[in-house]
Amino acid sequence: MAAAIVLVNTSDPINAFITIFFIVAILGSIASVASSYITYSLGYYGGKPGIERFGKYIGLNWKQVQKSQDYLIDGKEHLYIATFRAVPLMPLSVISATSGFLRINWKTYGTWSLIGMIPRNLILGMTAWYLKEDFTQAITIIGQATALTTTLILLILIITIGKRSQKVKNLEKRIFYG
Repeated sequence: MAAAIVLVNTSDPINAFITIFFIVAILGSIASVASSYITYSLGYYGGKPGIERFGKYIGLNWKQVQKSQDYLIDGKEHLYIATFRAVPLMPLSVISATSGFLRINWKTYGTWSLIGMIPRNLILGMTAWYLKEDFTQAITIIGQATALTTTLILLILIITIGKRSQKVKNLEKRIFYG
């Protein structure tokens, strides 16, 4: 994206907006979504084998994941994808892998990823244009905030899955053993 911002050599905000919209927001979003299918595929094809192999360490099995999918995907997955893609601090690989893991239709995933990526890239592009030389420092801060967001998401997921798994185990014990 930084290379595209260099092309925007204007002090006029309208010209900068138009250039950034077409070069960064549209073309950058198309490229981003196309490349995100790699991570989507890792989640799609690696999710089940990963849970079957390592899920026991966090008290989770694939059957529990399938039950949770109905709860997590309630017909509004397209809105979740677009919204999370639009937030500049949201880690994109987490969204891609989770979408694949939850078996969201690849066309729905791609379409709504693109819709979300356009405002994200426009915001980042305009921020870069506005900050100019200070953009390098802003990128560092954004990178750190994204890493923190990723860590928090993973911790919340692990805690939530662990608690949910324990509740399911307790319920199963009560049902089967009285």
